Amino acid sequence: MKSSREKILILAAYSIMAVLLFLVESMIPKPLPFIRIGLANVFILLILVQIDFFSALVVALTKVIIGNLFSGLLFTPLILFSLVSSVLSLFVMYAFYKSKISFSLIGVSIAGAISHLLTQLVLGYFLFIHTSRIFALFPIILLIGLISGLITGILVIILYKNIRLSLT
Repeated sequence: MKSSREKILILAAYSIMAVLLFLVESMIPKPLPFIRIGLANVFILLILVQIDFFSALVVALTKVIIGNLFSGLLFTPLILFSLVSSVLSLFVMYAFYKSKISFSLIGVSIAGAISHLLTQLVLGYFLFIHTSRIFALFPIILLIGLISGLITGILVIILYKNIRLSLT
């Protein structure tokens, strides 16, 4: 096994890349507040498949906390949406990745994207909207999750072929 120092450096590098993509993507105008591709999740899924769940959780939490700090959203209700949906989508991606059914990295990514958006929709219902009309967005959420998961999944496959980490 490589040293813990090397693992920390790898996690730091992936965390920095995830935060940078989070910040770049947050500057792109969005037609709806929750619509984004989620490019930072490429590095979270890469760590999940290359190292382990806990390491991916570290990168996900770092992305959310530092990304929201730099974008000025750390002490707003939006951090709750970001934290909960990021952690839950990581659990979903892990479950799909470790499933006895062999899901591709694109399938794992799509599952993570859809669960991320659905979590935000449910949180929006319970915390702010309090009307079932919000669930009319469900088909849009599925379409956005499918597209963004497909894009990030393709990027993960490309990077996975070119960046092989071995901590053994």
